[in-house]
Amino acid sequence: MSDDSDDLNSITALPNLCNAAREFIAERIHTIEADSFGDYTEEDLTSAQREEQQIEAEITQLRALLTAVAQIEGMRHPSIATLLRQQGYAYEATQIEALVAATQAITAIEIV
Repeated sequence: MSDDSDDLNSITALPNLCNAAREFIAERIHTIEADSFGDYTEEDLTSAQREEQQIEAEITQLRALLTAVAQIEGMRHPSIATLLRQQGYAYEATQIEALVAATQAITAIEIV
């Protein structure tokens, strides 16, 4: 089982992962376009361009998710967990606290 610091490191690595995916596919497309030996076909180029579009679409979805998480973080009331505990909802309070911790970690992420 991983500790919280491992989870945080994997979350904060998202911008680097997105940039690496962009760089990889851009280099792949460049390699196909610059092919002087005829090793690649037009289908290879089309496939790589589709992959590039998919990567950009997934990054856009990730940005939307992070925006939603930031909005949830902004909406939370700091005493919700306390109010739930006072009413005997300890499990729910714990879940709220976990959500708050996760949203705080994710809010720190910026994808360029």
